[in-house]
Amino acid sequence: MKDLSLDLSLMVAVVVVAACLAAGGAVIWQLLRPKHVEPFLCRERKQMRLVDKTEVSPDTYRFLFALQDPNQPLGLPVGQHLKVFGPNVPGVVPGEWNGKPDLESSAKEISRKYSPVSSSTARGTVELVVKVYSKQQVPPFLDGGKMSQFLQTLQIGDKIDVQGPFGKAKYNGRGSFSLASRVTSKKKVGLLAGGTGITPIFQLIRRVLEDHADPTQLFLVYANKREEDILLRDEIEELENEYPDRLSVWYTLEFPPAGWKYSSGFISKEMIQGHLPPPSVDTLVMCCGPRAMIENACLRNLAEVGYDREDIFCF
Repeated sequence: MKDLSLDLSLMVAVVVVAACLAAGGAVIWQLLRPKHVEPFLCRERKQMRLVDKTEVSPDTYRFLFALQDPNQPLGLPVGQHLKVFGPNVPGVVPGEWNGKPDLESSAKEISRKYSPVSSSTARGTVELVVKVYSKQQVPPFLDGGKMSQFLQTLQIGDKIDVQGPFGKAKYNGRGSFSLASRVTSKKKVGLLAGGTGITPIFQLIRRVLEDHADPTQLFLVYANKREEDILLRDEIEELENEYPDRLSVWYTLEFPPAGWKYSSGFISKEMIQGHLPPPSVDTLVMCCGPRAMIENACLRNLAEVGYDREDIFCF
């Protein structure tokens, strides 16, 4: 009887210890597990705070903004953008901005669209690269860029209002795109970018290459005025060197330096034929840049090469 009593006591002790360990483990798991945080962007206006500002060239800055929670995802689908709000200012000539009628002259604030360059999986922060268009002493740029000059004045700790997500394009992964009202899958994607139009293109490039199981091949032609205007060049070429079978990069400059090994001039039919995948049911071409470039260099030349308009998307 004594042995039986000892056995029962031991069993009870084991059960109690096990229960305590389980309860303690559950508490620890609850404390340590990543808490669920809703995405930052939800179509309502939000504020984010500037935590770092880096001058990457004489007229370009990289801004790092903190979200509300360090574990918070931005909530911006790849291919879409957010709006940044800022104060409106009058032009040098009343009622005009850079020599043209100022359609925003009566507004108290302005907004501009930006695509982040940070990873779509980043949490707690978002990174924007902005080219600042400064006011000049002579026409046609007496006033410069309203939003870019406002952002240039930001100091660490300052907050800005943003809203999103917006946009008609969304990359679903593994070659699948939602474009306006349709979903399409492609194996090869040609990318035509001009100036700051590289930012949504870079966002897509980064997302595709981050997924090692994504078979999509990317072909970029990037146009600028001068070599120093090439935004994100180091990042782009680093990705090309790391994934040479998945990303091909070509540049063209309006004013190339001596010894320039890439193309010169505007995006042409010959550049498209030489550096983009040929038209097919497996090919999509995405374009982003100034309106004149889209209309005169991209759409016109793509049509002449034989791309179907349904296989072309312009941001």
